[in-house]
Amino acid sequence: MSTSAQKSGVSLNVALYDSTGNYVNWGHEVLSAGYDWEVLRFNTMQSLLDDIQRSDFEVVVVASSMSLRAEEELELINKIASVNPNAIRVFIGSDYWNAGQRAKAADQVHRAFETTVPAKEIAEELEYVVKITRLLQRSSLQKYVSNIGCLPTPPAMYKQLTDAINSDISGLSEISEIVEQDPAVVAQIMKQVNSAFFGLSRTVTSLKDAVSLLGVRNIRSIALSYQLNSQFVAGQGWNKFAFEKINQRSLVVARLAQAISRRAGASKSVQDQAFLAGLLHELGVLIMASHDPENYRKLIAYSAKKQKPVYLVEKAAMGFFHGEVAAALLTLWNLSPHVVEAVMLHHVPHLSVSKEFNALTAVHVADSLLPPISSAGADFSSKLSIKYLDQLDMVEKVPQWRATAGEYSERIAVNS
Repeated sequence: MSTSAQKSGVSLNVALYDSTGNYVNWGHEVLSAGYDWEVLRFNTMQSLLDDIQRSDFEVVVVASSMSLRAEEELELINKIASVNPNAIRVFIGSDYWNAGQRAKAADQVHRAFETTVPAKEIAEELEYVVKITRLLQRSSLQKYVSNIGCLPTPPAMYKQLTDAINSDISGLSEISEIVEQDPAVVAQIMKQVNSAFFGLSRTVTSLKDAVSLLGVRNIRSIALSYQLNSQFVAGQGWNKFAFEKINQRSLVVARLAQAISRRAGASKSVQDQAFLAGLLHELGVLIMASHDPENYRKLIAYSAKKQKPVYLVEKAAMGFFHGEVAAALLTLWNLSPHVVEAVMLHHVPHLSVSKEFNALTAVHVADSLLPPISSAGADFSSKLSIKYLDQLDMVEKVPQWRATAGEYSERIAVNS
């Protein structure tokens, strides 16, 4: 093993699906770049699926070179997620996908690379993904999440809407029928779509119109957010801690994050990820506050007394903070890895190695620039990370983002 390989710090077992033989030397390229990875190559889908059920692969890489096989490869990624949900799923060859295929893959793959990306660059990115995944898998956090006592699986409606999105044949009527299964979700969607947070020019009176105006993915996100937040409600003793205000602000963060993504020229899938991550970015606060209210009240009081951000007080006291709690839960439910990452790191985006605008960027900026939620003097907000934005070469965008945030801040005031 080379000295540079020893410096990488992460040893991995990687499964590589390469039906064409174009990546026979990929494992050697990764090792030469200084990464101590054992790459086992498979040339048939069935051999890959059979082995990842028996073997402990942390990363599964699907390499492509033929655009006509895109749908088949997307189905393979879905099967990998079912067979080994804990594996980090990677695709090489996204330059062969069209926009619709990229959008489908966004819910399932942790990273997608074009064929021209060097093995070293892919390895660097994957090492980072492995590290944050291992953080979410540490025993103290997993024990805490397992004791929450909430739903063991995501709400059925989310899966039904996801299946409808992926089917490419569902229309407004079919989507509306799925949502109408839960009248409370319908009421919430109609309430939100007609609020100042969305700023629509007319009153929306039907669910079909709401689906048409907002899009199926936004409807799916609102439905999931509502059904999750309804599991974690304020009990006695939270008169100074407004759960509803947190939920309302999260919607504004989601809308602002989506707007920032759109103005940054991000893809539709990134815009959708930013919206969902914005809705869920404070889910961990609701979980921790409702799960152990007495202890969390103490953390808030200490945060106010010492004038320290709540997430740092959580980390010092418990070894993890609310972003990690929510991310660990969402990972169990196999939500989009990009959404999970944005929720986990929205307070600490500088931990990311990415040099491109993504959902994390949008949510961090939106959360940092909007008026914070305050409880008994405690600080729940993010602080804008110039270090992170400099890493993305986007510091000059801050004035523009502040102006946009100002528009959304006015919507908070209108709805207060």
